[in-house]
Amino acid sequence: MSRLNIEYTVLSKRRLLKLVDNHFVRGWNDPRMPTISGLRRRGYTRDILNSFCNDVGATRSSNVVEMEKLYQTARLKLSATSRRAMGALEPVLVEITNFDTEATTTTFEVPNSPTDPTLGSHTVTLTPTLYIDSTDFRLNDDPTYYGLAPNKAVGLKFQGGNLVCDEVIKGEGDKLISLKCHLDNSEERPKPKSYITWVPSNGISAEIRVYNHLFSVAEPTDRWEEELNPESETVYPNAILDPSVKELVDAKYVDEWTSNNALQLERIGYFVVDMDTTYDPSTQTGTVVLNRTVNLKADAVKVKRSEKEVQALEARKLKTQQDNAAKEARMQIAPEQLFQQAEEYKSMYSKFDETTGIPTHLADGTELTKSAMKKLAKEKAKHEKALAKYKK
Repeated sequence: MSRLNIEYTVLSKRRLLKLVDNHFVRGWNDPRMPTISGLRRRGYTRDILNSFCNDVGATRSSNVVEMEKLYQTARLKLSATSRRAMGALEPVLVEITNFDTEATTTTFEVPNSPTDPTLGSHTVTLTPTLYIDSTDFRLNDDPTYYGLAPNKAVGLKFQGGNLVCDEVIKGEGDKLISLKCHLDNSEERPKPKSYITWVPSNGISAEIRVYNHLFSVAEPTDRWEEELNPESETVYPNAILDPSVKELVDAKYVDEWTSNNALQLERIGYFVVDMDTTYDPSTQTGTVVLNRTVNLKADAVKVKRSEKEVQALEARKLKTQQDNAAKEARMQIAPEQLFQQAEEYKSMYSKFDETTGIPTHLADGTELTKSAMKKLAKEKAKHEKALAKYKK
């Protein structure tokens, strides 16, 4: 069987050793490494990996599997089992100026999964100051942008009203410090184009590591060290999480040798608790570290490939098509006609056994030995077996 090659990584032990020794990665269990410990730390469970391997199947042909197939398998598995929570990678502080008059309801019960009621629920509490992710705010609005902007309203998830930005507070060098906003719960409020997630002021601080492809090209070449992706790991040291996950990220449940707890940060991706976590919810001390397993959906941006990669990809596609066509044609040949009609045997033999179809003489008239005929009989038996399986 051929090796299961995957895009954007290498499986050569020599190259993997060099990645570790030269500190391109954190170690053999780095979430970017194609090792069992690395994949486990990234959040790929046994079920995910087994399902992926079963979907890809076994083959004798050398091929390279798209990384997106592994990602999609992970999404399908994690969507059914991981609980939801809100979070912000780069938090922006928001002060609600009319909180006392407009926030009539501040506690909301939220299902842990919108599709599986058996996963239970948790509560989130709206506070006078809260955090939103930096990607949900822009100083300069755009018709195609549905997030928050000055003098623009967006929906506040679970609360249901509109959040309107009134003032932007900046610091030195025009650095964004905070936003002053007001809630609009009136019946005549405009319908928002989107609802943004938020984290209350008592959220849990966390370090979140977002992982991308280890290499910048789908199939690394001999110059693979130059093709390493400088953005394969992005660390957000000041992220913040919904406090309802405090039991989920408890360090006492973290183990290097088993798959740790996973969760979905709404509108961001699927994450797993990393073994570097030291958080203790009883004292609210220590650090929470999360690794992103996969984003919520496939990137819309088309992957850029070099001309050489495109040519290699087209060549593989053509070879696959040719192999499939040859297999289809072979399956139309009766076992007795195998050595007369199969492409690889044409013009090799001149005489055949009238009953079995096994060749008895080579093309030049030389009589075949019993040993050679026995080998050909085995080939015929293999063809009969493959034919029977094909017709099922």
